[in-house]
Formats: sequence, C-alpha cells, structure tokens
Amino acid sequence: MSFRPPLRVSVTRHEEKERKLKDFLAHHITGTQTGSGATPNTHLLIVARSLTSPIVMAITGLSQEIARAGLAVRLILAQLDAAPSPEDWGRSIAFGFEIRWAKHPRLIEAHEQLVIGPHTCWIGDCMRRDPAKCDAYESFVEDCGEAAGCATVSFERLWGASQQLADSRSREGALAAPGPMPPVEAASQATVGTRH
Repeated sequence: MSFRPPLRVSVTRHEEKERKLKDFLAHHITGTQTGSGATPNTHLLIVARSLTSPIVMAITGLSQEIARAGLAVRLILAQLDAAPSPEDWGRSIAFGFEIRWAKHPRLIEAHEQLVIGPHTCWIGDCMRRDPAKCDAYESFVEDCGEAAGCATVSFERLWGASQQLADSRSREGALAAPGPMPPVEAASQATVGTRH
C-alpha cells in the first residue's frame, strides 16, 4: 500500500491569504536557490481570477526573489480588471512572464492554482468567489507528484485554449490584439477544479 502525504487544507481569512502564499512560495524558492529540494521547473504556473488575486499579489511582492531564483511566470487570468492592466503590472516585475486570458465563461468554475515544481503546488478557492468578500478554501500540497502533475496538466490545457495578452520577452509588455474566442471543444478539455 502506497503512502500518500496529507494535504494541508485550510480555510483562510482574506487578510491572511497573501501572507501565507508569500511564505509558502518564499520557502520553496529558497529551496531552489540552495539546492535543497531543487526543482527542474523554470516557470511558476499560475491560474488566477485576476491581477488583484492574492496569488498574483504574492508573486508581485516576491518579484526580486523569483528573478534571483532564475524563475519566470506563466499566468492565466480568468478576468481582466480595469486596473492594473497586464501592461502596467508587467512594468513593475523583475522576472520574465507570459500572460494569457482564458476568457471562456466556464473557467469561472475552476480553482486558482500555483504549480511550483513537480511535487509542490497550491490550490485555492474557485474563481467565482470574490476573495475580497469571503474567507477562502485553499490547499498547500508538498511532496505529492500526483497533485502537482494533475495541476500541471490542467494548466497546460487551459494555456493552449487561452488568448495571449502580454509577454516580457518583447519587454514592451503591450497587450496583444484581441483574437477570436477559443472553440468550445478546446476549452471544455480544461477541467481544473470542482465546485464547492
């Protein structure tokens, strides 16, 4: 019988969420720099409700540390707020990034997520809940390749069905021209969470 490490599941008050995410991410970034728990990943994979989500605020606050660790960010957003725009957000970031918009309305049923490495991820509340209005469910997953692997697969499926918005490789950070909505068949493959 295989042993599966327990997931750290919690209900977190909104005001604590960003701090807990920063602590979790900083711990694992430090591990990649010192060689302990080193990860072959070169990108943090993030699915977030918007640029004002606590997970995005956490990576923004750790911008220098993420860059020093040699990591870049691939970010999928469910909605675009008036401020900040991806262009404005990108100007204050030290690490490389690519941002896409998964504008299909079914994405709002998914959960926010962060994949740090092949055995480490975070799964947050579903995106239909406004994090500023309620306490939130979240799960910190360490030493579980199955959970991190599933999160990576769902991220890649969403990535393929999403529209490019901004890319630091061009360093203009300008928004890409809007394109057609992804076909329903492609978007329907991107099942990343459950309702609760």
